[in-house]
Amino acid sequence: MNPLNAPTGPHPSGPSGPSGAPGSAGAAGGLGRWRHWPVHWWNGLTVALGVTLVQIVVSLLAPPDLSHVASQLAMACAICASLADLPGNLTRNFKRVALGGGLALLAVVAVALLRNHHGWIGVLVAALGFGSALMLSWGLRAAAVSFAPILAMVFALAWPPQPLAVVVLSGASGIALYLGWAWVSGLVLQRRFRRLALADALRGLAQLLRARAELLGSGGAAHAMRDWLGNEAQLAEVLQTARDQVFPHVEDDPRSVAVLLHLIELRDLMLASRLDLELIGEDPIGQQLRHSLVQRLASLTQALETCRLALLNETSPQALVLAPVAWPSVSAQDPRARLQALLQDRLTHLDGEVLAIGKALDRSQELPSLPLDQVQLSQFLTPEGWPIGLLKAQWRLDSPVLRHALRSLLALSSAYYIALALPWASHPHWLVLSVAVVLRGTLDQTLARRNMRVLGTAIGCGVILLLSQVHNLILWIVVLQVAVGVAHAFATRRYLITAVAATVMALLQAHLADPTHGVAVVERLADTVLGAALAWAFSYVLPAWERRHLPRSLKRARSALQLYVKQAMTAELTPAGALSQRLARRQAYDALAALSAALQRSAAEPRRVRPPLQELSTVLDHGYRLMAHLSMMRQTLMRRAAELGPEALAELPPHAQRLQRALEGLEPVPHTLQLLQDWSLLPDVGPMEDIRPWMRRRLQVSMDDAARAGQAAEAALVAMGADPSQESVQNSLSGE
Repeated sequence: MNPLNAPTGPHPSGPSGPSGAPGSAGAAGGLGRWRHWPVHWWNGLTVALGVTLVQIVVSLLAPPDLSHVASQLAMACAICASLADLPGNLTRNFKRVALGGGLALLAVVAVALLRNHHGWIGVLVAALGFGSALMLSWGLRAAAVSFAPILAMVFALAWPPQPLAVVVLSGASGIALYLGWAWVSGLVLQRRFRRLALADALRGLAQLLRARAELLGSGGAAHAMRDWLGNEAQLAEVLQTARDQVFPHVEDDPRSVAVLLHLIELRDLMLASRLDLELIGEDPIGQQLRHSLVQRLASLTQALETCRLALLNETSPQALVLAPVAWPSVSAQDPRARLQALLQDRLTHLDGEVLAIGKALDRSQELPSLPLDQVQLSQFLTPEGWPIGLLKAQWRLDSPVLRHALRSLLALSSAYYIALALPWASHPHWLVLSVAVVLRGTLDQTLARRNMRVLGTAIGCGVILLLSQVHNLILWIVVLQVAVGVAHAFATRRYLITAVAATVMALLQAHLADPTHGVAVVERLADTVLGAALAWAFSYVLPAWERRHLPRSLKRARSALQLYVKQAMTAELTPAGALSQRLARRQAYDALAALSAALQRSAAEPRRVRPPLQELSTVLDHGYRLMAHLSMMRQTLMRRAAELGPEALAELPPHAQRLQRALEGLEPVPHTLQLLQDWSLLPDVGPMEDIRPWMRRRLQVSMDDAARAGQAAEAALVAMGADPSQESVQNSLSGE
């Protein structure tokens, strides 16, 4: 994943779906259904409570004459530290919050030392903008931290001048108190966060099943294909979040680990459900076969939803019973009778994984031993730490991270100096904040933020105007704390809600810190509009168009597919071989998801710099089809290797080499594919009777998809001006 596409707020633990919206099914029932609250609701609630606690404690402990000032300073620093307070590993979260709080305190101290020197404040703004953007070298682990010093600087500029000792002690106290709260609340909610992450994974699989059924029912409509690719990219992120939260707890929560492992296998089997559908036909028999498949996928979707609700309610799911598939009556002379047997076998495996999920959640049933131990599971976790090598790798002008850092430096410093020259120069930091929150690493994200920020600010200003009619300090403080939690909770879910809450929070916090300035609603709205325009304009300065970086992503995806080809077809059926297959499969899925996400982002870029859409879409389509073929072959080797015999098994390594060459564009598209699309030429024997001819057919069709993906990749690289042979497979896989 390109680190520039990492959110600056809480990391999403799932795709933006029904449970991400207020009043959704995932949160149905209001306060009475607290187990159904999505993870970002819990996260926002804990942040709001923590910030409130900081304000109360500091106001009680500070000297009476400094109580108000100290509590406001402590609360502001706690808000900055809370940006990094996200669901996940307790130790990682503690370190992240501590780092965010430390950077925020440094920014506050720097402002206190330089606030009487506008020129040096501008230099500080530029330095913080550059440094914060450069932190994205470490990707998602740094995204939530990188914005903390920017926000701290904005808060510090909003305060009236205070003695340095008061600023340091109040800020440090607020950060320390919040750090303790983050540890305690995270410890209490660890189990709940794990369940919610697993529930998000179940929901993501259900959404993908629903998208697959829609794609199958629509006959491959373009909009259904786009939805399916989008769900694939979202699911890769959801599953990784679930791995990071569930796998480390295999000893104390093996059932959750078992559910997640079955989900990962189900995702692999589900991908194979798209194969051979072109053989069904469009006659009445073909339509009935298609309808049977769609109905079964819908039933599996409902079964997954049942499992998700049982998980959230902490109950055992009701006995899952899947009714037999209502297959049409196909004449024995029709070759599609044998195809129906193949499809039925696939659905049987899909059914088995869904039923296994239900059994794993049922505590009355014994849990089978897990296929992977703690050491093996740890290899699937997101890397921890902040290696300096990732930062050093960005020091080149073609690096998207460095270009974004330079762009941020210019944009934020320009915003500050422009604000000083405006007629309403009393809040120059507001213009800086508007640019900082709107300017993203890619144009499509900047455009989305621009629109949502302006609209959200307008709504937030309206809320403040209504609130200003009620002169009640307690009410204002309560609204401020609620706004803190809401802004944090929806930062990566519904940014419009975050923009509204952030506007309310900023205006109230500035007013409570310095009531003499009043509530500058008009100024805030004008700064937001101007800031959004500046951010939009600066997004064209040192742009990092997707076309520039897609060749590397494309080569990485191709190399990941080549590695999975090797592991799926040649790895021995041993625990070590199974582990290497799983690792290679995860890498291939992630690489294809990253390529799909980059292609979707490029749609907002100027037409003259867009990458070749048709070629890259072909790579994705046939790349996923190849993954499906490999899944089918891997399942066959796992279950029926003895039936294949030594001769068929000996054919696999040479064929794997041919597939790898085909992905490089070195093998022509087979001329026999049209024959393979003719159902009259299906093997004469059913797959349950003799798997060997079906395996040979699978090898032939997989060669076609590999060759088409390889040729499309070569054409895309040429169109984007890249040398197709510039990087080796090893370099692409290592990310060098």
